[in-house]
Amino acid sequence: MIKLIKSQEPDVLAQNGKQWTSDLMGYVKTGSKIPEGIKNKYNHPDIKRALINETHGKCMYCESYISAVAPEHIEHYRPKAVYPEKTFEWNNLGLACPWCNIKKNDSFDETCAIVNPYIENPDDFFISLGTFVYHKPNNKRAELTEGLLELNRPELIEGRKHILDNIRPLLDRYANETNPSLKQLIKDNIKKEMEDDKPYSMCVRALVKALTDIK
Repeated sequence: MIKLIKSQEPDVLAQNGKQWTSDLMGYVKTGSKIPEGIKNKYNHPDIKRALINETHGKCMYCESYISAVAPEHIEHYRPKAVYPEKTFEWNNLGLACPWCNIKKNDSFDETCAIVNPYIENPDDFFISLGTFVYHKPNNKRAELTEGLLELNRPELIEGRKHILDNIRPLLDRYANETNPSLKQLIKDNIKKEMEDDKPYSMCVRALVKALTDIK
């Protein structure tokens, strides 16, 4: 999990969000069945496109690339089933892989909320050690997030291992290279693998920091 920056609200949501919310809450308050065309307006292509861009196409929680294996799920940080009034709230929307989305489901505890990478820095809550992401000691919210979303499930460990194994030869080359120009070139390539748009960049950054002087 890495820190994310919320992008500008898409025009279609800025222009229609209040009306969509009003229409939805009208059904909620009367207990009537909500038509699919009313409750799923957040799936508008412009909204999903903006979310994909701001998350680099990765799950906001586990950092897996999503579209290569499954359709992206628009995630409601505060579940829409519990907070229907936040169904179309831009700051409540993110992007999640199906696994994290299913694991989180409608769980939400205001007294011990899962970590929100849009408004908090995950580095304050988690530490990456090799292919594992651990919650920091005595941090209940991080512990809940790690456990609820299963941030060390086998598929993630395997995916992280693949990425880390690919970058290790670059780290060896960087450590052993004596030519300044070539060393800089290798350094630049390593830094590219640490960027926000790369999968499991939290784990990559931790490995690079542990083994080199690259920041």
